[in-house]
Amino acid sequence: MKNILLILSFIISTVAVAQKHNIVNASIALRNAKKATGDEVGVILSEAMQYIDEAYNTESTANDPKMWNYRAPIYLEIALKKPELDNLAIIKATDAHIKCLQKGKKDRIIVKKWTSKEDILAGLIQCGYKLFNVAIDKYNEGDYKTSLAYYDKIFEIVPYDEEDQLKRGNITKETILYNSFFSSNKMKDDVKSKELLQNLIDINFNEPAIYIHISDIYKRENNIEETIKYLSLGREMFEDDQSLINTELNLYIELGRTSELLKKLGEAIELDTENSLLYFNRGTIYDQQGQVENAESDYLKSIELDPSSFGSNYNLGALFFNKAVELNNSANSTSDDKKYKSLKKQADVYFNKGLPYLEEAHLLNPKDKNTLLSLKQLYYMKGDYKKSDEVKKILEKTKN
Repeated sequence: MKNILLILSFIISTVAVAQKHNIVNASIALRNAKKATGDEVGVILSEAMQYIDEAYNTESTANDPKMWNYRAPIYLEIALKKPELDNLAIIKATDAHIKCLQKGKKDRIIVKKWTSKEDILAGLIQCGYKLFNVAIDKYNEGDYKTSLAYYDKIFEIVPYDEEDQLKRGNITKETILYNSFFSSNKMKDDVKSKELLQNLIDINFNEPAIYIHISDIYKRENNIEETIKYLSLGREMFEDDQSLINTELNLYIELGRTSELLKKLGEAIELDTENSLLYFNRGTIYDQQGQVENAESDYLKSIELDPSSFGSNYNLGALFFNKAVELNNSANSTSDDKKYKSLKKQADVYFNKGLPYLEEAHLLNPKDKNTLLSLKQLYYMKGDYKKSDEVKKILEKTKN
């Protein structure tokens, strides 16, 4: 019986030693892979992966700190150089690096005997960058579920990024959440999308579109109260954002509630008569409704209070320009010479009225394409072909 026990003890001891050898062999293969070039890299990394997986899947070495110490860089190396060996390599590398940072006795990280904390953190940051890039690739490939999972994984790394190394590469909580939203949105997962957007709203993410996105979801759900609420929140945060203004305006028009919005703005103006944005917003509604005189009056007041308002200058210039084009088209469609001359004269008046405001808008925002297009056409219709060509050249440069 003693002999049998001795034999069993010898077998168990031999197996344990063999598994320890797997860790040693994995470390040697990793070292060789870093020196190798060409096809040799994949062959050696495959060997390293086989050795470390055997150690990982064996009870006696599964929780060995030394195993984690080599599993982390092996799978990171695979993820960076030969990801085709294991499509989950970067996930495994991330888990292994985080495991290496766990603390054992005397409050020391478990692998400090072999690798410094700084080196482990450096590897973990590399994992973060790789996860982010792969998530983008998966999104572009249409694999939105995997993309979302990879973005989620980065959140496990963020608490360890003590020196904001990910942040320097624009990998922040905000960008991860926002990119994650686009993945969940493509999956038509409204529950997840709302959760992500709400997180962004809670941390005051500087992007007006998040309020439009979340209001769109509530609108699809026929929850008009929440739709209006989030657009209002967005407008409070980004008062002069044209996309939010237009979205809110279109919603009220669709609901047949523009008079309600006009009333709200009128009351707000009574309380704050020097607020140029309120006049601009009301002018936009009048503009949409074709109330030219009211729109003109509010745009002018907005410009008086804030001459540097691009929106008011552009909108007023566009208002006059559109009116001029309408009159010009009417002139060209009539066979009555007297009426033709009268309409042409009126069109010229509006072209002249609109020009200074569009020119001012261009000065305020030289790269705005809509302003450039309007100016090019306006100069042409006024017969100023030289200036029209100059603007055309600016537009061509803008495209490039």
